[in-house]
Amino acid sequence: MGNNGQKSLQQGNDVIELTVILAILSARRWLILLITASIFTVVTLMVAQLPSMYRASTTLMVKGVLASNPLQSLIPGAGSGTDELDTQIKLLTSTQFAKDVVAQLPADLQLGLPDDQRRDDAQALLGSLTVQAVPKTTLLQITFTHHNPYISSEVVNLVANSFMAYQSNLMQQHSHQASDWITQRVDDVKNKLTASENKLQQFRQLHNIIDISSDVELVKQEIAQLFLERRELTRQLQELTILLGKTSLLQQDFEQLSNIPEVSSVPVIATLQQQLSMQQAEFAQLKLSYLPKHPRYIAAAKKIEVSKQQLKTEVDKLTHNYLVRQADLRRMLLQVEGKVASATASLESLVNVGQDHKKLEAEIQANVHLLGTLSDKMKETELMKDINKTSSIIVVDPATVPLSPIGPRRMLLSVAALMIGFIGAVFLVLCLHFFADVTSKYRHIAARFGYKLIGVVPQIRVKGIDKALPVIRQSGKQYTLYQEYIRSIRTNILLDKHLNTQKILALTSISPNEGKSSICLQLAKSFSELERVIVIDADLRFPALAEALGENPHRPGLTNLLAKTHTFEQCVFYCKELNADVLSSGIRPMNPLLFLSMPRFDAILKVLAKKYDRVIIECPPILSVSDAMVVAKCVGKLELVVDVKKTPLVDFAAKMELLEQSGVNIGGIILNRVKNDTSNYYATSATRAKQPSALRQMLHDNLKRA
Repeated sequence: MGNNGQKSLQQGNDVIELTVILAILSARRWLILLITASIFTVVTLMVAQLPSMYRASTTLMVKGVLASNPLQSLIPGAGSGTDELDTQIKLLTSTQFAKDVVAQLPADLQLGLPDDQRRDDAQALLGSLTVQAVPKTTLLQITFTHHNPYISSEVVNLVANSFMAYQSNLMQQHSHQASDWITQRVDDVKNKLTASENKLQQFRQLHNIIDISSDVELVKQEIAQLFLERRELTRQLQELTILLGKTSLLQQDFEQLSNIPEVSSVPVIATLQQQLSMQQAEFAQLKLSYLPKHPRYIAAAKKIEVSKQQLKTEVDKLTHNYLVRQADLRRMLLQVEGKVASATASLESLVNVGQDHKKLEAEIQANVHLLGTLSDKMKETELMKDINKTSSIIVVDPATVPLSPIGPRRMLLSVAALMIGFIGAVFLVLCLHFFADVTSKYRHIAARFGYKLIGVVPQIRVKGIDKALPVIRQSGKQYTLYQEYIRSIRTNILLDKHLNTQKILALTSISPNEGKSSICLQLAKSFSELERVIVIDADLRFPALAEALGENPHRPGLTNLLAKTHTFEQCVFYCKELNADVLSSGIRPMNPLLFLSMPRFDAILKVLAKKYDRVIIECPPILSVSDAMVVAKCVGKLELVVDVKKTPLVDFAAKMELLEQSGVNIGGIILNRVKNDTSNYYATSATRAKQPSALRQMLHDNLKRA
């Protein structure tokens, strides 16, 4: 169907759920009305006994507040306007202030109600007194609520006047305390300032300080120059060390020494090197003409030796000069290191002295600033001594006697009680319904659509290898109870005037795997105790009866009989376990609907209805395929098996509406997998015990016909 189909289905479920809820509420409407009326009556009587309450109010303007601690007024930002108003509110709502106000009340004035045990104490005053700050102003609004309008206005005015007197006395007391405290603090700060100035003067004389910042800069420049000098000496020493290493390695190799620029740049060494090269060239020519013992050969060799000795002597002199220079550089580097260490120590000393000097100067500046602030505050306290004669609280709007009450709002409370009572009653009814028996809920929904509940079947734990097959035989108390419920369904069918005359019972379900095969076999087994029964497996798409009864699932059956490939005796077999004949589905066809739509199927059912007392047919799920609807045309009515675990209450209502719209005639509904209830078992037994007369006569007639 797509998204639109899913949305429409969801909306349909919501409508059905609302319809179910409305049906539940309609059935319990008198209980809802009774609970609502009771709550409304009780609340209305209670509200009628409440006295009328009057509220009087006055407005105060706070001009200024002196902090309880004088040091707080010296700290910038220590108290804002909001903080001052909060302080006033705390004072007005304090227990001590309330006790002072109560002590001033007239003897005949009662704060509480006539039946109040604490009518004249501070708690009774604070319980009805409200103090609020008007936003973005320095105004305070004081209100008092009382059942007597004259008492409410009297108490509000008394609170305002008492607070003005209390605030005035508090400000005068704090003004004297602040003046004495500030005077003492001024003297202390002056003494500290004098001591700090003397200490700074002594410090300057001790360290001979004129301009310490200039001294620090000079020392920094000296250290920087020394670092540059040390860097240059270190560079020269490293280069000289490398040169000495090379000369020591190549001392006998004059040809390689000539490649060193520092060696080849010496004139004497360069001349000797050139002379040696020429002699070696001449000697090379002589070796071609003369033997080693020839005088010219020997003379040329001696000249080369003399030249090498002279060259070695010059190289040794140069190396010695380099060693002397290396020693001088090291000595100079040590001297510079010492100067750097001395200058660094001097700089650290100057920095420490400078920090101590700044601390002394900062101490003097802080004392000077504090002394100026205290002097200004001293002038303010002198002025406050004269101003304190007037109060810092002004009554802007005195309280008057209120003419109309503010509560209680009897009509509003009564309407609220009516609504709360109605909602509570609806909630109670829904809770009672949803926590009630599951069977009754399904019965109500089925009855709303005109369907009859002919029985329930409990959930049973299947024991066996293949639990997917229908239930044939089990053991234990659960199976005994299961059989009793099946017999109860059989009794209900036999006692029902419409179902009893219907010899063909066609069982279907809403969806697959709801237990219709098990109930079909168990009903056949139960009816076979009284009647001749045949079971037909008309679920040609997914047959299960033959396999459950231990027969070959491909054996001839209904489809073979319809196709006239086999006779009735070849297609039917007797099941000893059921004590009934069974007509299996037969060979599975490509188009099951075509077989069930054949006129021969209707004719076979009519013949079997004459031959047997009861014909029980298992049909496919009615909402999955249309096979069951075709069977319904032949049998007239279908019995619907509903799995309460698989089909919730809301889904069940929606499926019932779909069945109603499809026009299928449902003869009765059987609920499967209902939670076990032994009380139902005994109730069923008792019901059967109370109905022996009609049932016994009916069973007697059936046995007589058999």
